Amino acid sequence: MNKKKIGIWMYENDNGINIKRKLVSSFENIGYEVYADFDMRECYLKNGKVYAKDGYCLSDVDIFYHMNADEQNQYQNDILRLLELSGVYVFNDYQSFIYCKDKVISNLLLRKNGVLVPPSMLINNNLTKPELKKIIDELGTIVIKPRTNHGGKGIIKINNFESFCDFYEATKPFINDYYIEKYIPFNSHDYRVEIFNGKVIGTYGRGKCGTYKTNISSGGSMKDIVVPEEFKKIALKAAKILNITTTIVDMILSEEDGKIYILEVNPIMGIFLEEGMKAGTKMPIQTKIPESFKTDKIKLEKIINYIDNYLKNN
Repeated sequence: MNKKKIGIWMYENDNGINIKRKLVSSFENIGYEVYADFDMRECYLKNGKVYAKDGYCLSDVDIFYHMNADEQNQYQNDILRLLELSGVYVFNDYQSFIYCKDKVISNLLLRKNGVLVPPSMLINNNLTKPELKKIIDELGTIVIKPRTNHGGKGIIKINNFESFCDFYEATKPFINDYYIEKYIPFNSHDYRVEIFNGKVIGTYGRGKCGTYKTNISSGGSMKDIVVPEEFKKIALKAAKILNITTTIVDMILSEEDGKIYILEVNPIMGIFLEEGMKAGTKMPIQTKIPESFKTDKIKLEKIINYIDNYLKNN
């Protein structure tokens, strides 16, 4: 009997290579064939099937798991969609992945379903100065966010009309649209809730770097904090609305109205923290890792069990 096949596109930086090796070894020990040494950015479509650079047919795998934020690009996202359309079961599936990845779509869907998100706008690159002034007059301090970036890259906070106009005029020859959110002031940290298949599997916070960013890639710091139950309930609701299998939800507590706002529902699971801390690339190496950060084993087990159960039942 032919072995069932698993495709994995996994990040290797921040000691992700160690996680990938553990996944591959675990699945091979169960009896599955695993294909994991390739780059989705180098894949191609031929006659309705997706192939890796070395000629391996990814459309022949039974299930495909992807977790690689830093090496995503638009072409790779298209390949992911084509892989799913060719008949492969992908998780996170393409629609939930792209709905979460595009901040405009996720904000709209969360708001539509009663989840609190910052007031936002999507505007074109042909507005007049009076129209731009109206935006600042209405929203006050704003945060301009690239629609599909991660890690805080390209996010800019602007608190006056003059700066907004200067930025808009300087960039509109190269940018087709602008996603704008009202800046919601919050205390020293955000809250993160990690979810897998409808269950909370980890929580922590991130301290600010500067006045508003908490992203570790932008200089934020890990915070071993207690995340209240209300945050978990809201995160679970958000994941359900966006139909995402595994995600990490970023939230803040507003200093203005005391309410909880979702800033982002990420399109993939959060980084494997213990391995990331051991690497010391984005986070300082810690000799004693807090218990709340020790979720690597749980996450590995969740991924392995999910894929194994799927293959046994399909």
